[in-house]
Amino acid sequence: MDGIDIVLFDLQDVGVRFYTYISTLQYIMEACAEYNISLIVLDRPNPNAHYVDGPVLKNEFKSFVGLQNIPVVYGMTIAEYALMLNGEMWLSNGVTCSLQVVKLLNWDHSKDYHLPVAPSPNLPNVASIRLYPSLCFF
Repeated sequence: MDGIDIVLFDLQDVGVRFYTYISTLQYIMEACAEYNISLIVLDRPNPNAHYVDGPVLKNEFKSFVGLQNIPVVYGMTIAEYALMLNGEMWLSNGVTCSLQVVKLLNWDHSKDYHLPVAPSPNLPNVASIRLYPSLCFF
């Protein structure tokens, strides 16, 4: 990471623990903290941010598809999650990342949001995004 001044994180999350963008975010935050690089997170609406549901991850099952003890549907935007990782000191060795958030305008958790572009070939529409938290287990 030599020569990097800043990292920009801009991924469309769907608010489900095993959708691994939040694990990628955590690893990026840890690398930025280690190398003293600022991170900018562009926040995006989360189509599943209107509720929190599902079992909380147990320590013995932690892996890249679940790094933190959070519910399956965690009800936050990607930037809110980044702020929580820093604020709760959940990054490796309790480090914190130099974090800046570009906040969302004209959106809050009470507003329904339908992604204009599929976030993944496996999540091509609103129905698949809504059902993903439960059907992915199968």
